[in-house]
Amino acid sequence: MQAYELIIDAKVNDYPFDIVSAANFRTHKGDTLDPQIVLDQPNISLYCLDHANKQAIFVKTALEIDLLKEPFYFFAQYEAAESLIAVPYDTLHELAQKVEIDPQRIILLYSTGRCGSTLFSHVLNLNERLISFSEPDVFSQLVMLRTSQQASDGQIRELLHDSLMVMCGNAQQQGFERYAFKFRSYVLSLSDLLYQAVPEAKLIFMYRHALTWARSFSRAFGAADDQKLQEQLSRGFRYMIPGVHHHLTQQGQITWPEYLAHMWVSTMQDSRWLLAQGARLACVRYEDLKADPRAVFETSLRHCGLAMPDGGLELTLATDSQKGTAGAQDKKPARALTEGDLRELEHLIQQLDPQLTPHTRLS
Repeated sequence: MQAYELIIDAKVNDYPFDIVSAANFRTHKGDTLDPQIVLDQPNISLYCLDHANKQAIFVKTALEIDLLKEPFYFFAQYEAAESLIAVPYDTLHELAQKVEIDPQRIILLYSTGRCGSTLFSHVLNLNERLISFSEPDVFSQLVMLRTSQQASDGQIRELLHDSLMVMCGNAQQQGFERYAFKFRSYVLSLSDLLYQAVPEAKLIFMYRHALTWARSFSRAFGAADDQKLQEQLSRGFRYMIPGVHHHLTQQGQITWPEYLAHMWVSTMQDSRWLLAQGARLACVRYEDLKADPRAVFETSLRHCGLAMPDGGLELTLATDSQKGTAGAQDKKPARALTEGDLRELEHLIQQLDPQLTPHTRLS
């Protein structure tokens, strides 16, 4: 097995919420390292894949940095990275094979986004024996590889499994006994492969009424105009939602309401597929969470084999879980949807899937 250090010459990512990439850093090669350190050292964490060179990229941060306290794990990794470690895929697989984890202690948290999933991740982290990764973005990167057909489903399934195992193995070395992964919404399009990789994992799907979700998502992350949307798509986001990629392939352009419709519908369809497979999936509706958060968290945690936290819940509920980021409640809206946008969105949802309405509830 082999690995080597990458010395960071510069951090060059101008778009902090882009999907992670080895190109976010300019580096030069350093010393050869024992790859076991990515399992053993608590300040080393999996950041992304360098698929062109068939290697995984880990970041090394200062020991005092707690990435788990941040709303977005991948963003905190980038900001705090002091150096990188490159581990070839074959070595990553060998490391993953060494990890012994009960897959029933793994929690996969899927969502539409803008529905309380970041808050749920913070609540999970109130359990001292559990680690919850809030948006480790290597999994989002694998969505891009699948949709763009840069890797086969078999390769992606193996990389999903190895990424999960190595992250769990590192956490296990730190004394954690349960392992939660709160994904970006895009990762639902890989839920079939993740289900094959770890069928025993506990699954949560958090969702929201389509129209209020669209308002919230547009407010936080909306493209201000068609030009901005095209810029986002050209940076790889066309591959993050398979329906969007197919639409662009067929028609060459897409409007913001069409983008939103594909995004919401795809997450709902993927969650229905999991339910149809008999997966251990608990569905959590944002509106129910807002109405009675304690009851919803108690039920959801019980599904995961967990008790309610002994303390800290009230403060966690009272704090904006995405404070200081583009998703914060006090940020200026990126884009406000009109009533016409919302009517169009509702119509588009019906066109894409007649079995869905903005009000659909999952059981």
